[in-house]
Amino acid sequence: MKKSQIQQFLNFVKLDSNIEQEEFMMLLKLFELRTYKNKSHIIDPTEEKSSVFFILSGLIRYYYLAEDGKEWNKAFISEDMMCTSFSKDFLGLVSPYGIQAIEETTILIAEFSKFQLLYEKSPRIERLGRKLIERILISKMKRERSFLQDSAKTRYVDFSKNNPKLFQRIPQYHLASYLGITEASLSRISNELN
Repeated sequence: MKKSQIQQFLNFVKLDSNIEQEEFMMLLKLFELRTYKNKSHIIDPTEEKSSVFFILSGLIRYYYLAEDGKEWNKAFISEDMMCTSFSKDFLGLVSPYGIQAIEETTILIAEFSKFQLLYEKSPRIERLGRKLIERILISKMKRERSFLQDSAKTRYVDFSKNNPKLFQRIPQYHLASYLGITEASLSRISNELN
């Protein structure tokens, strides 16, 4: 792992936790560096693994896989974001979604259960874990509200306004799936706004 990657992770961790050097080294030891090519899976749908990861570079998507093989994107995660797949640990269920790189992506990844074990050793690491879960919950609540109250056009405008750099990087068919519309509807909305 490069010094710059360690520093990038430390900078992120310090946003939520006034972590001490010794605690950070304990945390860092859990993580391993991995690089995934475009379209490679970090977590395959139905995989029984709970992980926590930090994106150093690249872009990933979380998606649900329907029984008919259709995919529905639920989130996009890019650089300097931390995320998790914890259905197994929290709900006792096999993960209902896949996590896939949609660009070459480099991450730090650790087992979620080992990350949780550090909560007993460090209130600052426990705070980091709590802030991670809070971010996920807030994001889910905003997305659910948007689907219940907003039109597809409003969801499109909000996503492009709130995520301008990400908006340019996501393939249109993935964006359409995320917004809950067809590619044809996405094209129509985009043409209306331009």
